[in-house]
Amino acid sequence: MFFRKSGPPNGSSTPPAEGKSGAPLLHLVKDVAATPSAAAASDTAATGGTSGQSAAEIGMVLDALGSILATFARYTFDLPDRPAEESTAELARWQRHATLGVPLSADGAAAAGVHPRDWPGVVRTFTEHRRHEKRYVDSAVGDLRDALWSCISTVHSAVKVDVATDLTVHSQMQRAQSAIAKLQLGSIKDEVLAALSTMQTALQSKRTQQEAQFKSLADHLDELRDQLDEARRESTTDGLTGLSNRKQFDRTVERAVQLYALGRTPVTLLMIDVDELKTVNDTYGHQGGDLAIVGVAHCLSKVFLRQSDVLCRFGGDEFVAVLHNTDTKMAQSLAKRLLSMVSEMPTPADTPFKVGVSIGLAEITPQDDVTSWVLRADQALYGAKSNGRCCVVTADSETSDV
Repeated sequence: MFFRKSGPPNGSSTPPAEGKSGAPLLHLVKDVAATPSAAAASDTAATGGTSGQSAAEIGMVLDALGSILATFARYTFDLPDRPAEESTAELARWQRHATLGVPLSADGAAAAGVHPRDWPGVVRTFTEHRRHEKRYVDSAVGDLRDALWSCISTVHSAVKVDVATDLTVHSQMQRAQSAIAKLQLGSIKDEVLAALSTMQTALQSKRTQQEAQFKSLADHLDELRDQLDEARRESTTDGLTGLSNRKQFDRTVERAVQLYALGRTPVTLLMIDVDELKTVNDTYGHQGGDLAIVGVAHCLSKVFLRQSDVLCRFGGDEFVAVLHNTDTKMAQSLAKRLLSMVSEMPTPADTPFKVGVSIGLAEITPQDDVTSWVLRADQALYGAKSNGRCCVVTADSETSDV
C-alpha cells in the first residue's frame, strides 16, 4: 500500500479536508497493479482526467519512498550482530521491490510486468532496522556517558578535598597573623606552632586523601581502557568465526607494506576460498554452510599458530592470512598443510558434507603497494579455482600444488 491525497468528488475545486495537524488526509491505495502505465497516465493527464493526476501522485509517492529507503541503505553502519554490508543489501532489495515491483527473490533483476508489493514487509523491515540501530546507539552512548561521569565524579571529589584543606590552613594562619599584629609574644609562639602543626597535619591528610583519590581515578581509567579495548576487539572481530574481520585486514595489510618498506623482511599473503560452499548451502541450508565456514576457520587457527600470523574472514566464503617473516617456500608448505587438514575436517553427523579450499599465494615485492599485492594474491586464487580447485597457486607462476 501507499498514500495519495484525497480529492473532492466530481472534480470539485474544493480543497481537501485537513486533520488536526493541518496536513491533507491520506488514503490507502491497495492495488498498485491497477495503476495505469506511464504512457497511459501521461495521455490521461493531457486530457485533464483525474486518473492521470492519481497516477502522477502515485509516481511521486513511490519516488519519495524509494529515495528514503535508498538513503537509509547508503548510510548504514556496523551493528554488533549485523555488518553494514548486509543491512545495505537488505534495504536495497526492499527498495527495488517497493518502487519497481522487483520480486524479493529476483536478486536485483528487473521486474517483468507489474508484481504485487509486500507493503507490510516494507514497513516491518524498515522498522526493525531502525529499532536495531537505536538500541545499539543508545547502548554505546550510555556506556560512554557512564565512563565519563565516573571520571568527573572522581576529579570532583579530589577538588573538594583541596578546598576543605585550604580553608583549615587559612583559618589557622589568620589567627597567627592576628597574634603577630598584636605583638603578644606568648600568643605568637603558641599560634605559630599551632599553625605549623595544623599545616603539617592538613598536608599529610591531604596527601593521604589525594593518593586515595588518584588510585580511584587510576582504577576508573583502567576500567575505561579495558572497555575501550573490548569495544575495539568487537569492532574488528568476525562474529561467526572469531577471526579478525575485513576492517582489521585492511589495517594489517597496510601496516605490513609499511614495515616491509623499512626492513625488507618477507611477508606473504594467502587468499583462501571455500570450495563447494554453495552446494552445502543448497543441500543443508545456511546453517550447514555456517558450520562449514567455522570448520575451515578452526583449521586455519591450527595451521597458522604464530602470534604474528593474522587470520581474517575476508568475505562470505573467503579468508585471508597475512604471514610475517614468511617467504614463498614456507608459505607453500603451510598452505599444503591447510589443504590436507580441511580435506580431513570432521563433519557434523546430522549434516555430513565435504568442502575444500583453493589458495592463492603472493609474497610481497619492493614494487608492491597494498592494491597490487592483494590483486596478485587474488589473481593467484582465481588461477587455483580455474585449475580444478583444492589446490595452491603462487602469484606470477604457472604451476600449482595439489
